[in-house]
Amino acid sequence: MKKATESTAVARRFDPRLPSLGFWVAFLSAGIGIGGGTILVSMLHSVFGFDFKKAARMSLATIIPISLVGSISHFITYSGELPLNYYVVFIPACMFGAIVGGKILGKRQNRWLTSAFGIFLLLVGLRMLKLFDFPSLIYSELDGTFFQQCLVIIPTGMSFGLIGASLGIGCGLLIVPFFVMVIGLNMHQAITLSLANMFFLTLSTTCISNRHALKTMEANSLTSLLIPALVGAIIGAVISSYLPADVLKIVFGSFLMVMACYIVIRETAVHQKVRTWLGNTDGVSAEDLSA
Repeated sequence: MKKATESTAVARRFDPRLPSLGFWVAFLSAGIGIGGGTILVSMLHSVFGFDFKKAARMSLATIIPISLVGSISHFITYSGELPLNYYVVFIPACMFGAIVGGKILGKRQNRWLTSAFGIFLLLVGLRMLKLFDFPSLIYSELDGTFFQQCLVIIPTGMSFGLIGASLGIGCGLLIVPFFVMVIGLNMHQAITLSLANMFFLTLSTTCISNRHALKTMEANSLTSLLIPALVGAIIGAVISSYLPADVLKIVFGSFLMVMACYIVIRETAVHQKVRTWLGNTDGVSAEDLSA
């Protein structure tokens, strides 16, 4: 009993590194329109020693307000016009795909599908950085009525939701390139849409399939993450809104390449070692790892 009490006390001890982690993950996430869950879970588990499931739940509880505050900050600071009609069509489609995919595919991950996804991200990152110009997508520079665009946006949103559910990742890494390279939005518009989608996607899937996931979290650690994260999300969103679109493309493309290399390495040559290091992820749902 004494050992258990001491263990709990140690687990709840304030770690001064947590606020810094929360701030910089939120700063990056709100700045380029991703969830940040993959980074946050890996750091909480490997560096801070949290149980993997607890790390995933803390990440989830942090991502929901980060995406909300980040999207609101972009809405306020962006001086141009936001294409709200895309929000109405794309967000429900993505949510539907994630919920259905989670029910059908369950929580098991396919490492070869993940590797293919990593290679795809690498190509997209190279394309955004203009280092490698592979043939344009079939729907690139899509121009037509809103109804014609919906014929592409709805199935794409559902597909992104399914991919997120099957691979345990968020959709931000896919949403921003799709709306920039295919639909023709600028980076600021795509980032704002991505953050808004991340909020509704994460919140809805959590309420439906993971209602009791947040009960075992440590309040002190979560507070240490959450408050700096909200500050980081606001600052990241504000700075992002003033950066030129070309600079944001470079930042986002570079991040895509780093994440792609990480995914491919994790799922191929050192797959078994990395899984041992990260722990068993079979019990963690897709929304827990939103990126």
